Amino acid sequence: MLRSIIYFNILYLLILSIYLLVESKKNKKRIKEVLIIFLIYNIFSIILCNSEIVELDWNTFFIIPVSILSLILNIISICITNKVIKKQKTEKNNRSLLYLFITIIPVILFVFAYSFELYVINKCDYILKYNYQNGIIISEDTYIAIINNKPLSVTLQKNIFDRNGKQYEGEEYKAIYNDEVEISIINSNYKEEIVDNRKIKEVALAAKEKNKDAKSAYVYYLPEGEYTIIKLLSGKDSGTILGEYFYYNGKYIKSIETNGNLESVIYYE
Repeated sequence: MLRSIIYFNILYLLILSIYLLVESKKNKKRIKEVLIIFLIYNIFSIILCNSEIVELDWNTFFIIPVSILSLILNIISICITNKVIKKQKTEKNNRSLLYLFITIIPVILFVFAYSFELYVINKCDYILKYNYQNGIIISEDTYIAIINNKPLSVTLQKNIFDRNGKQYEGEEYKAIYNDEVEISIINSNYKEEIVDNRKIKEVALAAKEKNKDAKSAYVYYLPEGEYTIIKLLSGKDSGTILGEYFYYNGKYIKSIETNGNLESVIYYE
């Protein structure tokens, strides 16, 4: 959520900066005040993009130039307003409420998203990190927090509170759909071993009902919390991802979307 709000705010500031550039020629007193506020916002956005508060990846090469463009437009607009006749600065402005509204929107959105994700990462039981790697250049991470027995996607990277968790190793299974379902696990000798796990089998069969074209599935199980994440595939050993689902105590909770392979799990007591 937080990363999406940051992207939205940056584009919002660009659009409003263009609008205010046009409005600045009308020389309304409130315009200059709004421009100064937006100037500060854009400086803050550039600092925010370099703070690593969220992972921007390659989007940095798009987001930062947009913020710089907005900043330049703000400066141009301020220069225009400074050239207007002083007597017009005392004229009544009927758009004061509109200008107030457009200036507080980015703050409200950012504060809400930041506070929400900060709360989640400080109250959750687990944080799962997925990584998608394409060659040596592209690397994207996805974070799933489990809170109140539900999965939530989070993007906040810096926790201002000191919360220490421990690395957790769950159980990884593979399900092959034949007439029923065959469950296997990689044993201590790094060999695939067929197992009879009723809980995993029930989840695998339930997930199959959501997409009957699935030929196999990868299952990750957190036994302490009774959480199961299952990823359905179109082939026996690999293939297209047909769906990814989260189960708690054998019951379906919601569909989720991760990117890449599970890299680590942090457990908070």
